[in-house]
Parts: sequence; C-alpha cells; structure tokens
Amino acid sequence: MTTSSQTLRAQSSPILLLTQLLADNPELPAATYHIDSIVPGELVISLHRGRLDRFEDWRLALGFDSTEMVAHSFGGANWTDVRGRVQDVPVQLIGHGTADEVAALVKTAVAA
Repeated sequence: MTTSSQTLRAQSSPILLLTQLLADNPELPAATYHIDSIVPGELVISLHRGRLDRFEDWRLALGFDSTEMVAHSFGGANWTDVRGRVQDVPVQLIGHGTADEVAALVKTAVAA
C-alpha cells in the first residue's frame, strides 16, 4: 500500500477554482469532479449521459478554445476532451457521448 504525502491544503487551488466557478456560473450543469493527487492539483470535470451541450457550457465558462478539443474512442466508449489552465490550475474537461455526438461536436469546433 502506498500513501501520498499530499495534503488537502495542496488541493486548495482546484477547490477554490470550483468555488469560483459556482459563484460566477451557478447554473452550469452538474458534473463529476476529480482532483488528482497523481498529477498534483489537476481538476478533471466529466460530463456524462450523452448531452454534449453541457460540455459546451463548461468549455465556454472555462474559456477553453474549441479548436483544442480531441475526440477519443475506445471499446465502444466515445468522448472528447480539452485541457487548459484556469487560475493556474490544470483542468481537463471531458464530455462523453455517442460516436456521432462526439464527431459532430469536434467537427463543429474545427469549423468555428
């Protein structure tokens, strides 16, 4: 069994970022949040259930460039993601959907 020397205090920046996002954008769709202890301080935000319009709401709120989105497919799972930094916090935004939804979202982003 391994233990991490990282403390909750070391994760304060992503927690504060989520707090700020809540204050500025209280109507953003609910998501799944993960603060990584392997990649120190990385905040991962995942949106499920195939409604990629929610992904776009988050992408815009985070200020991420749509041309940086990447489509992925593995074993029947399909998703898109985009990475960036917000207030010096590394953030990965992931949107899960059908192959057609992911392809359409990425195609629309490239065309924009």
